[in-house]
Amino acid sequence: MGYITRMENGLEERLREALSRPLPNWREVYERFSPRDLETGERRPRVPPEGVSAREAAVLIPVVRGEGRIVYTLRREGLRNHAGQISFPGGGFEPEDSSLLETALRESHEEVLLDPSRVEVLGRLEKMYIPASGFLVSPYVGLLPEGTELSLSSPGEVQEIFTVPLEVLMAPETFREIVWRRGGREYAVPVFSVGDHNIWGATAAMTAGLLVRLGWEPR
Repeated sequence: MGYITRMENGLEERLREALSRPLPNWREVYERFSPRDLETGERRPRVPPEGVSAREAAVLIPVVRGEGRIVYTLRREGLRNHAGQISFPGGGFEPEDSSLLETALRESHEEVLLDPSRVEVLGRLEKMYIPASGFLVSPYVGLLPEGTELSLSSPGEVQEIFTVPLEVLMAPETFREIVWRRGGREYAVPVFSVGDHNIWGATAAMTAGLLVRLGWEPR
């Protein structure tokens, strides 16, 4: 747990340093969090297959100063993409966006009323392909002022906002594998289990991409 002790002092500096360079084993980290077919052992890829054209998208991984809490959203059931899943604020690139960063900030304002001027962007994680939606997602990490309060600006899309301290996410008991049965097959699904929520899939993989940079190792 030494990495948590180090994080308590100078979290911002550690985040900046961690995001200043690429993660050598990023693909391994991302794919470690893809559900694993218990019969075949296969996992979904996190880079687009050759010849596949993916749509660009971006999300913001908001980290609140002070306790170092990461902000998550719970999407409503019935949506076309990622219904009922835990996610980061974000969405698809639109022609009016000047950059993918602008996409992440625009979507964050639309979903949780986050003022872009209050976000200090520290860097970007490696892009992640999401086979189910065909998106190639750019995750940006941004610091929010301590005490930032967010609210649902798109209740038809986002059901809930919640935060989880980095210390909790990095605790050994938070990471586990659960077995889900989908379409007549069983899958081992790595999750961050926090309260009533299981953070899984692409959101868990992006979370892990940040935590590994801070010294965390999944067990």
